[in-house]
Amino acid sequence: MTVLKAQALSKIYGAKHSGVTYRALDQFDLEVGRGEFVGVMGPSGSGKTTLLNLLSTIDKPTSGRIEVNGTDPGKLNNKQLALFRRRELGFIFQDFNLLETLSIKENIVLPLVLDNTKVDEIERRLAEIADVLGISHILNKRTYEVSGGQQQRAAIARAIIHRPSIVLADELTGNLDSKSAKDAMESLQRLNEERETTILMVTHDPFAASYCRRIVFIKDGKLFSEIRRGTNRPAFFEQILDALSVLGGNFDDVSTSRPE
Repeated sequence: MTVLKAQALSKIYGAKHSGVTYRALDQFDLEVGRGEFVGVMGPSGSGKTTLLNLLSTIDKPTSGRIEVNGTDPGKLNNKQLALFRRRELGFIFQDFNLLETLSIKENIVLPLVLDNTKVDEIERRLAEIADVLGISHILNKRTYEVSGGQQQRAAIARAIIHRPSIVLADELTGNLDSKSAKDAMESLQRLNEERETTILMVTHDPFAASYCRRIVFIKDGKLFSEIRRGTNRPAFFEQILDALSVLGGNFDDVSTSRPE
């Protein structure tokens, strides 16, 4: 079953009347099925951030359309769009975006509180997700009392506790050391495999990308190529490096860490 469908997405920045425009995305097509874990990679300026902004409804395409579970967010009014984002989408950011005034527990359950979920259901889901992510022991701590890796796993918990149709992740290992990055990616992989959480992740990091089941490569705003992972993750990591070398362009801070 298709969860996310993007058809002929284009995004042009600049004023047409001045003749100064920049086509960040050009007739881009993408489908993500339920339970998939898809990575999006490309050189700096390739359009991957623009794509994520469009899929997350932060920005609107110049042309083309997006559907999430058959709903086109472009046709929703502001109130409907806010509800759509809150219920259908989960977000994981590079800088965690946790609220320092709240405990880890309060940060995680925020989507359920906003949706007026019953207290016993909130507690049940929290216990379940905290156990899977290995953060049950830090729930009462503040964000500044835990490590960056623990903050990121808390952010992952917040992104999925309301059971969104798809989780959108933006460079989620960008601010983490190698061990924390490995812990975060293993958590995400476990959620994908055990709970069939549907994930789309934009990353420049081949190590993080090696946890995905499929990688879509983007260049100059267009789909360049695609590879799928078999059972061997280290072999997939090498495949990713090969694909990036063919892709060319500038990749900032590409990780040279090898998967174990």
